[in-house]
Amino acid sequence: MTPDPEWSRRELLKSVGTGAVALAAGAAISERISAYIVGAGSDAGAVAASSVSDTDSRSIDLTDHTPWRLVRGTFSDARAESLQARDDVGFVQPDRWLETSTGSSRRAQTVPWGVARIGSTVVHDAGRTAAGVDIGVIDTGIDPTQPAIEANVAPPADSDAHKAWVDCQGSGCDYAWSDDGGHGTHVAGTAAATADATGTTGVAPAATLHALKVCGAAGRCRTSAVAKAVRYAADRGWDVVNLSLGSPQPSPALRAAGEYALESGVVPVAAAGNQGRPESVNYPAAYEAFVGVAATTIDDEIGRFSSRGPAVDIAAPGTDVCAPTPEGYATRSGTSMAAPHVSGAAAHVIADGASPTDARRRLLETAEDLGRPATEQGAGLVDVAAALGYDHDGDTGDGVSCPTAVSR
Repeated sequence: MTPDPEWSRRELLKSVGTGAVALAAGAAISERISAYIVGAGSDAGAVAASSVSDTDSRSIDLTDHTPWRLVRGTFSDARAESLQARDDVGFVQPDRWLETSTGSSRRAQTVPWGVARIGSTVVHDAGRTAAGVDIGVIDTGIDPTQPAIEANVAPPADSDAHKAWVDCQGSGCDYAWSDDGGHGTHVAGTAAATADATGTTGVAPAATLHALKVCGAAGRCRTSAVAKAVRYAADRGWDVVNLSLGSPQPSPALRAAGEYALESGVVPVAAAGNQGRPESVNYPAAYEAFVGVAATTIDDEIGRFSSRGPAVDIAAPGTDVCAPTPEGYATRSGTSMAAPHVSGAAAHVIADGASPTDARRRLLETAEDLGRPATEQGAGLVDVAAALGYDHDGDTGDGVSCPTAVSR
């Protein structure tokens, strides 16, 4: 579904005047029309961009915490270039598709080894559950009927607790924000599945989960929808947002959205990407506002697929990760699976009384050095036990087994 625009096209056309860009009345028929996001530094710039869009424009106002008003519209190349030439326009970027950062699945497991490896079970045994902390999952949606996470999904009847920019498609879509791809439920379960002996346990087993559905079943997500979802979470005062998605292409719009979230008091966590090469960290993880997460194996190696580069901030378990899906449970690999370990750890530190800025700092300072280059591991392996002042032995739980069935 598409949210209502913040400015109507009729109002914009009335208001175009001083400061509006002077563009030709129409592009040549043969000229390519594409979707762009315009970063305007003034109301006039935003009005100008909206007024010349060939389709109804959509706006994302980030001015509470950044200089930017983002306008998503469709423009000819000439109009895009003319907008970029304005002094009050900082950038004009394609509204690219991002993709969820999942690799191949090979083996199965039961109690997620990654949850144990980062010290979560020690924290759980001490009675720490991250209750009262809100995690926004910006992904393919969440299945609210999955038994392992049902208790932690914010009330589906609460109209502000979840939102969809892409409607769920198929028979299992009880809500527009339900999960038709499985990826978002897996991510949500790693972050905050309940402590249920019949299923799996997440890092923060009493945190509240919010579905922000920006991706369809195939895992493709528009940049503009992702930026809107980040702002939506920030405006509602949620504590952490998890973005297990990204693109190799830079995105000033996502950089602005991340800065908005950070200034609002949100910890934005993002998957580093699965390119497996030097200097290959995806966006938005590569931006400073986001905690960029690389993936490790059960043997404390860096996953071969994990993107590398100076923008990696921290590492987390990301290969052969068992977690809930709408169909039951599944093992998946990717930096998508690593990021929610960090989101769950951040939830614990926030529940311990830390501010978002302090939570990020504490996670980086207490990370376990795996002896790998910083371009691969960042500060090291996230260690939620150490972040809360506990010791643990690096146990990997039940190894690589995984339940396969789910009862409804």
